[in-house]
Amino acid sequence: MRLALLILPIIIVFALPLSGQINSLEVGEELVYNVYYGFIKLGEVKFNITGRDSIIRNRYFSKAELRSFEGIPFMEVNFIFESEFDYDSKMQYHNNCVYSVEFNSSEFKKDEMNKRSIFNINYNFIYDSSLIFVKKLQNNNITEESKINIKKNVRYQDGLSIFYNARLQSLSTKNNFNIPVYINEKESSVKYSFNKNIEDVSIDLVNYDVAVIKIEGRADFTGVVGLTGEFAGWLSNDNQRIPIKALFNVAIGSVKLELASYKRKNWKPPVFKN
Repeated sequence: MRLALLILPIIIVFALPLSGQINSLEVGEELVYNVYYGFIKLGEVKFNITGRDSIIRNRYFSKAELRSFEGIPFMEVNFIFESEFDYDSKMQYHNNCVYSVEFNSSEFKKDEMNKRSIFNINYNFIYDSSLIFVKKLQNNNITEESKINIKKNVRYQDGLSIFYNARLQSLSTKNNFNIPVYINEKESSVKYSFNKNIEDVSIDLVNYDVAVIKIEGRADFTGVVGLTGEFAGWLSNDNQRIPIKALFNVAIGSVKLELASYKRKNWKPPVFKN
């Protein structure tokens, strides 16, 4: 599950009307990113907004799939992450636009005999009781259950919900954020800020420079492959705030994520104009 941390930085509306904020939360959106170490393509990350609750209309369902490509030495990664999060137009808690309600991580592993096992971790955030219920399973058998006491009036991000929270926050008049995160069974935080000056980046997906704004920050934790500390990302300069590219520091050096494909109604990467 720690690989969810790789996606945190790319993944941030203060005085905007409800309709403007919701523009970034489109059911059916699919974003696929290639992961590079130098010129070596390590794997891909796929994000989907899979649904919206028919009764609790501010609740969204999302999914991310992280997979390494075959043949990469010492790296076999196969995760699925699912997050239910609530949209908060008033940004009542830590200037969050969304916050996690339930999170599930599924890791698929093979042993020396090529036998596959599935490891699940589930977080259920019960904010009214200031609790997080944690459940761990292996091959659908419960291996551990626990209750974690949390502070009142705190709303957390998980490793997936923050991807959408950051996009929404980037549209606000506020530029600096310190966001509570619950990840790896620990309370932590991620700090980031936005530079709203329009920049340009190039990606293989399109044959023109893309207009973007920049996010920079620091993760106050150490994740898998040593991810920690400073990061940077670039979001499309429009109301959709699609992450275009991101850079992270990990144990082996600098890792890059780059938008490789997308499914989004009436959207394409905005053209940078001098």
